[in-house]
Amino acid sequence: MRRALLTLTALLTLSGPAQANHQQGNLRALTAADLCPPLAYVYVDDQEQEDLAVAADEQLARSATLYDIPFGDPKTCTVAQIYTLDAFQTRDGRFLYSLELSLELVKDAQVRLGSRTLTASHLQLWSTSGYGSVPDAEALAALAAERVRPYYEEFALAWKATHPK
Repeated sequence: MRRALLTLTALLTLSGPAQANHQQGNLRALTAADLCPPLAYVYVDDQEQEDLAVAADEQLARSATLYDIPFGDPKTCTVAQIYTLDAFQTRDGRFLYSLELSLELVKDAQVRLGSRTLTASHLQLWSTSGYGSVPDAEALAALAAERVRPYYEEFALAWKATHPK
């Protein structure tokens, strides 16, 4: 997993700031009923951190309300809103982290490539991501909830651009 994080970090340095703009078109066909309530997942050294995820979930709910992003019934929605923080502690005690807010299809999707049909799992429709480091566990805990709002704001702007009232 550490190798994946380092690879992700290297790849993210190559992507430009307009990363999510080309994905806006994927949002057009969606309705509010398609969106599932947003959920947060926080992992530190591959261990789920439920207390940090709860704080991020609370901030996600506030952000959805603040930006007036509606969502559907969790039992019938088709597109998950997922905020993920994945962090690893380095030898000197710092934490390297990657963050992502993504919209993914809940169920598998059939994708046609030429004459072939493939089944895609966790098909991502939209995402924004970033990475960085913090000095200690306290700073990581603060980061888990603090970064929700700017990431969700980016999604809200993309959503509103494709769903004007």
